Amino acid sequence: MSTATQHQQTPNSSSLRSLVARHPVVAFLIVVYAFGWSTLIAADSVGLPFLLVSSLGVVFGLALPAFLVTAATSGKAGVRALLGRCLRWRVGIGWYLLALLGLPLVTLLVANVFLGTAPLEALAQKWPLFFTMFLPSIFVPLVITHLFEETGWTGFMQDTLQDSRGPLLASILVAPAFALFHLPLIFLEAPQITLSLVPVALFQIAVQAIASVFFRVVIMWLYNSTGRSVLIVALFHSSFNSVTGSEYATRFIEEIIVGPAALPISLAVVVVVAVVVAVLTRGGLAYRTEHAARRAPKPPTVGPAD
Repeated sequence: MSTATQHQQTPNSSSLRSLVARHPVVAFLIVVYAFGWSTLIAADSVGLPFLLVSSLGVVFGLALPAFLVTAATSGKAGVRALLGRCLRWRVGIGWYLLALLGLPLVTLLVANVFLGTAPLEALAQKWPLFFTMFLPSIFVPLVITHLFEETGWTGFMQDTLQDSRGPLLASILVAPAFALFHLPLIFLEAPQITLSLVPVALFQIAVQAIASVFFRVVIMWLYNSTGRSVLIVALFHSSFNSVTGSEYATRFIEEIIVGPAALPISLAVVVVVAVVVAVLTRGGLAYRTEHAARRAPKPPTVGPAD
């Protein structure tokens, strides 16, 4: 490559990197929907199982864009910091128990208020299914889907936004983007795609976006409370899906223990927890400003060669 060619490409590369650095979240979302939606559609078109389709979608559509944009804005130091947040496991056993069992246990207790002792009796009779059904339905999606998914939404997008917009507004802003990412899945799961499915899908995404605000608030609080551990929020995400209706495995709480009431009860629990946490922390959601000060510095802008 000639020196003249290098001089022509360096300003373009520098300009693109500078643009991504100025608007990292916008750049992330562009890559997310381009890579994510394309991967979901392509994987489904070749007949792959739905779990594998979802896994490929979040790996290439969420985790990969998070690392690409981080590399462009913060270099190797930023990539190491993001990877460190993803693998942060030294957080205390209490946070693991809360993320794993908090929502299922509260859902079960609330269900007993409305349904009597039937859920507890079902749990006592079928407790072995806790190990053979409930735990696999959490840990399998955690490893192949939710850890990658939360790398993008929490480890990158919410983490980036809360440093400039605050944790509460960051949670609200991520919710519609989080819901919109699932749009292709609605069409892929439909037995037949017709024009009448479009308004139904848009309505479903709108409802999910509203519900996701409360979900992302709880996620943000867990994330900040554990020193920014993506692993813990991914565990909670997996537990949430197993209770509210996961597409990955049989729902232990819904189908075996509580019944159809599991979905509205668990959603109501998340809403209450989100509101209480937001009020008690005055919207701070356990955010510590010293974390922002320790963020990896952005690399200096490379200008054109003289």
